[in-house]
Amino acid sequence: MGWNAPIYLMNGSASLFEIADQLLEYADEDEYRLARAIAGLDADIRIDLLTSDYLNAYQVYIYAFQTQPPLLIEDRLLLHPASGLKKGLFLEEIDLYELFFLMDGETPVVEIRCGNDTIATFRGKNAHTSAIRYAEAGE
Repeated sequence: MGWNAPIYLMNGSASLFEIADQLLEYADEDEYRLARAIAGLDADIRIDLLTSDYLNAYQVYIYAFQTQPPLLIEDRLLLHPASGLKKGLFLEEIDLYELFFLMDGETPVVEIRCGNDTIATFRGKNAHTSAIRYAEAGE
């Protein structure tokens, strides 16, 4: 599956809302189709869309990690707009650690926090998996 294949094109005068609306209509509730369509957008539009109120955090998680999260995390992310990813959205708790999902431009980030302190930060497609391993090891 080519995640960076430009399969969806918009004209230059469309608003972010119009782009999101057309993408969601095109995807027809298929998150992976939506992720491929997002990947085909111009980088500036894609970055704005990934932290907008027009997508939910679950849709961005699918785009960012190219995998489905566990059901409890899916339920949490479905309830939040992608705009929450600017500061971070709670994913899960492992022992004393809390994992938060953020977007830094197009880069997915998972922070491990303990109280108000950020203990570790993982970036990229494997950030969530790496953060889980770190938290489970108790490092």
